[in-house]
Amino acid sequence: MGTQLHALPAPKESRRRLSRIMLPAVALPLLTYVVPGLNPFMVPHIDPTGPLAVAAYWVAESGSPRGIPLIGMALTALLVSRPGITLKQRAVEALVIVLSVTILLGGGAYLNEHVIKPAFAIPRPNILELAQTPSESPVLKMSAKEFYALPDKLARSTYLKTVLTPEFPLHERVREHWIAETGFSFPSDHSFSAMMFALFFLAMGLSHVSDKRLWVFYLLPVWAVAVCFSRPILRVHSPTDVCVGGLEGTLAGMLAFLLVRRVLAALLPAPATQPAMSANSS
Repeated sequence: MGTQLHALPAPKESRRRLSRIMLPAVALPLLTYVVPGLNPFMVPHIDPTGPLAVAAYWVAESGSPRGIPLIGMALTALLVSRPGITLKQRAVEALVIVLSVTILLGGGAYLNEHVIKPAFAIPRPNILELAQTPSESPVLKMSAKEFYALPDKLARSTYLKTVLTPEFPLHERVREHWIAETGFSFPSDHSFSAMMFALFFLAMGLSHVSDKRLWVFYLLPVWAVAVCFSRPILRVHSPTDVCVGGLEGTLAGMLAFLLVRRVLAALLPAPATQPAMSANSS
């Protein structure tokens, strides 16, 4: 039996598809401003001991420095293993993708962590909550300003371990997450990373993949939006944090795609892929 491969869409059609998918994905985190349970500054909150909070934790982990490299490697392998390209093209594409994405992702994360976050110095919502409730004897036992005046993130995490005792109503996974996430709040690195990956790999998929594996790339914006929603559900980020982080990631993802496309065109003697035509073998 023959193997049917569909032709890739024209570049203009690929751009239209990308816009139709990514524009709603970038806009959806705006719901965190108005939906109770998604906005950590509105009540009611999601139960931090319940299954939704635990699910949010695992979604957030997929967009963390532990989860993102695994997703990136899997998506890169899916891209370069498509039929119809040479071994050299596979190797060059994989190398260029890994280097370009690592540089832009790492650069964006460094800029957020060491420049933007310290410049704005906005406390995380959960730290504000711990510093203010209950009013007669706040859990944090100090103000948010005093907490962030501790020497570094390790010192803050160590201190949180002493006040977030097992008696405090948090699922153990959420408790671990609060203790680990003690940097400033704005913008969200998880949202940045997830949206960058979603746009970059979806753009690459639309430009290079013509078989059934393309459906995996269509799932990426859904995953990225879920990562954005997970941050305010866990009360470690505000709606502004995730919206700005997601917008940053979208811009970085487009930059990564344009960079990879230009580098591949320079390194390979012919375009990395040709529109796949129907191929039949007896």
